[in-house]
Amino acid sequence: MLKIVHVSDPHIGPVGQLVVGLDPNERLRRVFQAINENHLDAALCVITGDLTDRGDEESYRAFADALSGLRIPYTLLLGNHDNRENFRRVFPDASVDATGFIQSVADFDNIRLVFLDSLHADHAGLGQLCNSRLEWLDGILEEAKEASRRSVVFIHHPPFSVGVRMFDQMLLENPEPFLNTISKNKPLHLAFGHLHLTTSGSWNGIPYSCNRGVAHRIALNLEGDVTEFIESEPTFDVMLISSDGVVVHHTAPTTDSAIIAREYPTEDGKGLQVMLRPATAHV
Repeated sequence: MLKIVHVSDPHIGPVGQLVVGLDPNERLRRVFQAINENHLDAALCVITGDLTDRGDEESYRAFADALSGLRIPYTLLLGNHDNRENFRRVFPDASVDATGFIQSVADFDNIRLVFLDSLHADHAGLGQLCNSRLEWLDGILEEAKEASRRSVVFIHHPPFSVGVRMFDQMLLENPEPFLNTISKNKPLHLAFGHLHLTTSGSWNGIPYSCNRGVAHRIALNLEGDVTEFIESEPTFDVMLISSDGVVVHHTAPTTDSAIIAREYPTEDGKGLQVMLRPATAHV
């Protein structure tokens, strides 16, 4: 079983700069600390875009400093808040395809992980996969099938509506060619970010999951036009991948002081529950 950690939407700014009243740098460090403490056996951490909030070089340097504390290998993708040129100045060794897009693959036995660059240089919210990026993807997925590998595709932008109206104008631009490609090649799973919402489901028989992200959380409002931000913990996903399927655990950093009880197994199956401290909130 291949363990992958999926992180998304850090929205880092220069050190000390808040985003929606929250400190994204501190939140990202909490996520990395939780990964280091609990998931050092993960093969890779995939960070699916909006690495920074404004795409400036100073923010990428702040992001790189936080990233230096992560103790497992990582792959970085770009989102609509990113800037490809500034990113490459700070991360000159990042993997790129033949035409300079931040796209790559990682193979683990019979599993291929595919990392896409959906940054749209001319639109602040939409994603884009041009012909060059689509041709690269089609070749990569075909190559995996020929090698009897199952593929998991990572991208920042969702390629279809998830039923939240305010995001329907901020998805992947002209998604049909991408959807045709994955329909033909049937990847094992599709993982994305961008929404600041936790969601999962399937499209045309292809399972997908969205990591809510490190930065600000958005309240679920299916029909509204106004975006409401919620003060909530940063999150990340732990993915367990085999050729039979993908299990996605949505989780958040925690501490021992947050544990209020433990349950120990017993022979009768009922379990023995031991309270460690009173809960501070009652609902």
